[in-house]
Amino acid sequence: MDESSLRDFRELLECGMRGLSSSGRRPHSMLSDHCANDPMDEVDMASHHRDQALVHTFQHRHNQLAQEISSALQRIEEGEFGTCCICSNSIGLGRLRARPTAMLCIRCQQAMESVKRRFAGARGGRGRA
Repeated sequence: MDESSLRDFRELLECGMRGLSSSGRRPHSMLSDHCANDPMDEVDMASHHRDQALVHTFQHRHNQLAQEISSALQRIEEGEFGTCCICSNSIGLGRLRARPTAMLCIRCQQAMESVKRRFAGARGGRGRA
């Protein structure tokens, strides 16, 4: 991959990381608006628990994306960006443009997803009577 493309991907990833940094505090503020001393009925309690679960899910996805971006930036620094972590083939610019954090070429990604589906199907089949 040429230096210009690497520079463009670095800028894109750094911009994504800045966007995550600025949006990372919003979920906490949504829950802190509710005073803990206010009485809550069953509906309020259920709504509050649902909101907490949504915030937890958001935080998990946020942290996962930040880790993926950080890893991609590190691969740029190490000269490994755009190279599949399994087969060492080129990932391809089209895939990287669609998902700049991609670590696998499309062939290895499809193989990984196939294995996951088979594993999930085998696990699901065991528990059935």
